[in-house]
Amino acid sequence: MTLHRQFLGYDEGKQTLGYYDTDQPGEGWTIDLAPLPQPRDLQRLGPEKALAGFDRGYFEVEISTGKVVKVLDRWKGVTSVHRNPDGSTLVTGVNLEGQIGVVVLTLDPKDTVVSIARREGTYVRLMRLTPAGTYLLCTDDHILETRVDLTEIRKLVAPGFRHAWMPHRFADGTTLVSGGYGAFMARFDALGKLVQTFGGVGTVPEEVAPFFYATFQVMEDGVIVAANWQDHGPGNGHKGRQLVEFTADGTYRGGWSDPVRISSLQGILVL
Repeated sequence: MTLHRQFLGYDEGKQTLGYYDTDQPGEGWTIDLAPLPQPRDLQRLGPEKALAGFDRGYFEVEISTGKVVKVLDRWKGVTSVHRNPDGSTLVTGVNLEGQIGVVVLTLDPKDTVVSIARREGTYVRLMRLTPAGTYLLCTDDHILETRVDLTEIRKLVAPGFRHAWMPHRFADGTTLVSGGYGAFMARFDALGKLVQTFGGVGTVPEEVAPFFYATFQVMEDGVIVAANWQDHGPGNGHKGRQLVEFTADGTYRGGWSDPVRISSLQGILVL
């Protein structure tokens, strides 16, 4: 199946952020992220703006042009950011604001730190809020669900998780997780029991070459669009299908790559 998507994509291999159209290879913009290293998180803020987290904070970018319109450069070790409806921002990372461990900062709309939550830990990637207001933190070989103060509620574990990357909680209480180097997607029921894995080697066409499932997005029709990252550095664009799609039940439905523009796609924001 041919994919028809427009998206913002973070090419970790080349350290760029770009606007891509699967129907028009070569079209769109690309910006160099050397001054804004290691972005991992993307969130749409409105019709014309997106939020991107990077190692030292966050930046905001115009979707149509790639113009960076705001930069907050304050820390080191940021792995995830999220803008709340009230204009506050959650910043997640390790050893932030002089705190040792996994830290979630709450910034007011003027970027003043108004609360700090901390727990023991040395690794965290993307953090997502649940409809119940709890946090889902990707902490390497498991997903940790916590209260706002980061006290533990439960863990979601799947054999093979390694640098598990991103969680998504559905309204019915089920949770979808990208397994990182596990190279599969995992689904948990509302009680936290693993009920399905999909997208792994042997379950998709060979040319997909699952290597590391990173950021993904669940569309309104239930389709799951995911980044299949293919390793660090330049020269990986010929490997695998780096944008892949699955039906809501986990059936593979198509993939896409642009080996000219992209080395290794890690973060996506489907527009």
